[in-house]
Amino acid sequence: MESGRVRVERSDATVIVTIANPPVNALHPAVAEEIHAVIETAVAGDQSVRSLVLTGEGKCFVAGGDIAHFRTLDCSTAETYALGIQHMQNALQQLSVPVIAAVNGAALGGGCELMMACDIRIADERAIFGLPEVTLGIIPGAGGTQYLPRLVSTGMAKRMLFSGERIDAAKAQAIGLVDEVTPAGGVLDAALDLAQRINANAPLAVAAAKRSVNLGTQMALADALKLEAGLFGGLFRSEDVAEGVAAFLEKRTPDFRGA
Repeated sequence: MESGRVRVERSDATVIVTIANPPVNALHPAVAEEIHAVIETAVAGDQSVRSLVLTGEGKCFVAGGDIAHFRTLDCSTAETYALGIQHMQNALQQLSVPVIAAVNGAALGGGCELMMACDIRIADERAIFGLPEVTLGIIPGAGGTQYLPRLVSTGMAKRMLFSGERIDAAKAQAIGLVDEVTPAGGVLDAALDLAQRINANAPLAVAAAKRSVNLGTQMALADALKLEAGLFGGLFRSEDVAEGVAAFLEKRTPDFRGA
């Protein structure tokens, strides 16, 4: 399936979304709208989908927002633009299936924000990262000032935000911005390998784990622990729990159905 700026493929239970908006896969509002449409039509509600991999075509993941488009914005439309990107990224976070960013190249500005909105981030060793918005007289508007200090130290987040400096993949992994770095050209294979391992697990349990982390990290610890216990207990209504326990005791591979 292809649209104007996004290509969608299927690998077993994984949907692969490739941003293809040359020359640098800039995050134009139309790109965000197309990603959101894919989430709604090809992923959400499809019980056969168990993971989503997001990547870019060519040498860039997403090398920032569409700077030419910025010239058309005023105070009101700029806020609307930022909220539109946030809306798409929130849809990624609200998906019950894990979202893996396979960062094949430059993830700058809006690309870094999009990557940070994913559950897991795997990067090609050649990838570069940064939030250079201050060099344009603006700040990140799609979550950069909020996602970054939740992933790295506050001081490092402020350094990157205030300076606009770029970092390489090794530094990004060292500070916790990405979770894995692969040899050149291997990032999509690594993402799909991880997706397959996730896909083999009980989908309702994976969804509950994602929900528990996403909501729990916004709560006081006592409330988050109650949330976790409730989600844990709720899973005992599912057939997958019985299947998982039986498979363990019978020393066989479980056949999870998501029910």
